[in-house]
Amino acid sequence: MQRTNIYLDERQLRSLKHLAAEQRQSMADLVRSAIDDYLEKRIVDEVWRTEWTDLLAQSHRRVPTAIAPDEIEDDITQASAEVRQARHASRRR
Repeated sequence: MQRTNIYLDERQLRSLKHLAAEQRQSMADLVRSAIDDYLEKRIVDEVWRTEWTDLLAQSHRRVPTAIAPDEIEDDITQASAEVRQARHASRRR
C-alpha cells in the first residue's frame, strides 16, 4: 500500500470523520472502500457499454442498409392491423 494525500473541503472532512467514528473505521478505510466501489462501478459500466456497442453492431450488420422510412412505416401499420385483427378474432370466440 502506498501513502497519498487528498484535499477535502471542510464539509467533506467533517462528514468523513463523523462516518468513520460512527462505523468504527478509519477515514483511510472509508476512502479506500469508496474508491473501490467507484472503480468497480466504472469497470462494470465500461464492460456493459462495450457489450452494448458490440450487440448494436451485430444488429446493424444483420439489417439491410437501405430500408426506406415509408417501407418501415408500412410494415408497422401492417403489423398493427394484424394484431388488431387477431385480438378481434379472439374476442369472438
